[in-house]
Amino acid sequence: MVRLATGDTLPVRVLVEHLSGRGNALLAFLIVLPFLQPIPLPGVSTPFGIAVVLLGVAMALGRPLWLPKRWLDHELRSDLVIRVGGGGQRLLRKVERFIKPRGLWFHRHRWARSIAGIVIAIAGAELALPLPIVFTNTLPALTIATTAVGLLEEDAVLAIIGQALFVVSLAVFGAILVLPFLGLHLIF
Repeated sequence: MVRLATGDTLPVRVLVEHLSGRGNALLAFLIVLPFLQPIPLPGVSTPFGIAVVLLGVAMALGRPLWLPKRWLDHELRSDLVIRVGGGGQRLLRKVERFIKPRGLWFHRHRWARSIAGIVIAIAGAELALPLPIVFTNTLPALTIATTAVGLLEEDAVLAIIGQALFVVSLAVFGAILVLPFLGLHLIF
């Protein structure tokens, strides 16, 4: 990304093209960052959750990141792109001990992105639910973040951890929905 910032400005369109199909996962990751804490954010989680659902569906269908033309034509200052990109590269160097390309065969299959897109879409729907219960934003956000970073870094281990978190998330949200019908109440 830093290499793209050669002039005074850089069009958003160039950044999106540079992401080459990984833009949906990156945007989903960035959207869920505020939800990776235990306090629910009702009112905020619903629109962001819906946005993540749309990104997940696009990933599942193999569609590239879509942004309005006005946003794509927007020019970013090159010094800002260099600062943000440099900070991101420093952060990636620190976490690359844990997150690294593993199981590349897993990411080469078309179905891997589709499954990840479905996981992200359903977890986004869970995030969108306006539940004032502690950790009801955190679990789907962690699922989305882990799956998205697994895709971005082509780390099959991290992608599988994200899918395991998805199963746990489905069980928790299923219990939240079913237990009241059984006359039981969750204590939070």
